Amino acid sequence: MISIIGAGRVGSAAAFDILRFRISDVVLVDVAENLAQGEALDMMQAAPAIEFDGRVTGTSDFSQIKGSEVVVLVAGAGRKPEMSRLDLMNENARVVRASVRQIVKYAPDCKLMVVTNPVDIMAYVAYKESGFERNRVFGMGNILDTMRFRSYIASELGVSREDIRALVIGEHGDSMVPLVDYSCVSGIPITQLLKKEQIDKIVNLTKTSGADVIKLKGATTHAPGAVIAIMADAVLRGRNRVMSVSTCLNGEYGYSDVSIGVPVVLGKNGVEKILELALEPETRRQFQHSVSTVKEALKQLCS
Repeated sequence: MISIIGAGRVGSAAAFDILRFRISDVVLVDVAENLAQGEALDMMQAAPAIEFDGRVTGTSDFSQIKGSEVVVLVAGAGRKPEMSRLDLMNENARVVRASVRQIVKYAPDCKLMVVTNPVDIMAYVAYKESGFERNRVFGMGNILDTMRFRSYIASELGVSREDIRALVIGEHGDSMVPLVDYSCVSGIPITQLLKKEQIDKIVNLTKTSGADVIKLKGATTHAPGAVIAIMADAVLRGRNRVMSVSTCLNGEYGYSDVSIGVPVVLGKNGVEKILELALEPETRRQFQHSVSTVKEALKQLCS
């Protein structure tokens, strides 16, 4: 079973995708009980169309998450236009700490996926508050950035998004690092197919993509919802997917005591393995800046 804490747009979109992909039953928890119940009822009425016979339950009662193998934490305020993810930090840290205490109480054996922004900082807060092993707490972050990166590469080349392979590391924010050297189209490096100015444009679009959607419609919904479902599937079915998630480092890449996006093997136990890549000097410098950005924010975090 998968539980999702937060029945707003992203949480509800994720819940529906989990049902649509037939991954698991879902418990949707929100302090606004009518919202969670209403979303659950709406989804159940759609179940015949998607030919899903499982259950989705809406509640404000955290005890209903008992037995959850995966708990997805989406609760918290969302970004508004002209607001950075870091602007949300202290307000959402309070929500995350309170939610994690309930998660530890009722689902102590779960894998905890953090989506609340700023996700790297909230993943670190959740890890420290929970007392879980570090493999069991991870943030969504760069998987969403990678999907956006892949989409822009495909669009620039006029090819199928399915054939694009790419990675983004670092902060899920302005200092993210799209890994150009590790991006390809069916094995062909994009550096052989695109000019530098085209690649620079794609990288910049990737970095601003979340803010671009927020300016146009007020929030990102469908893309993060789909990514949550993909991650939940990787864990619940033990698929050992290679994805870039926010995880607390302990010496990897030369850093410790910070949650940041790096490629991992995501499977039944959460982060099964952290993959350390050889980074070019300029890429390493950018990653160092990204880590420093998150660490500096953590220093300003209210306890």
